[in-house]
Amino acid sequence: MTESTGFGTKKSSESVERRRERRDALGIAVSLFSVTQSRVVLMVDASASGTRISGLNLPGIGKDIVLEVGDVELFGRVVRSAGEEAAIEFEHPTNESVLKRLQKIVAEQTRVAMLHNR
Repeated sequence: MTESTGFGTKKSSESVERRRERRDALGIAVSLFSVTQSRVVLMVDASASGTRISGLNLPGIGKDIVLEVGDVELFGRVVRSAGEEAAIEFEHPTNESVLKRLQKIVAEQTRVAMLHNR
C-alpha cells in the first residue's frame, strides 16, 4: 500500500526515491513571471530537468513560467502544485554550468546577507 507523505514523495513499506537525477539544494530567491503574474519565490532545489519552488499564490499546473535570477533565465511549465510548493519542468534541460552558476549566486547572496547582519 502506497500513501502520500508530502509534496513530491510517496512512501510505501519500502522507501522509494522517484528522482532519476541529482537535485542540488539551493534556497535562492528568484523572480517568477507568468502571463498573469510576477513575484519573488524561493527556488528550493534544481536538477537539469526542473526545479521545486515555494511561495504564495503560485501558478497552476500547466502554466508556462519564466524564472530569473542574476543572469540566469529558465523557461518551464508547472507540472505539480500543492499549497505553497510547485514543481517546474524546464522547457530545455539545463547543463552543469547553469547549475553551478545558480550555486554561485546562492553563495553571493549568502555573503551579502552576512555582511548586512554584522
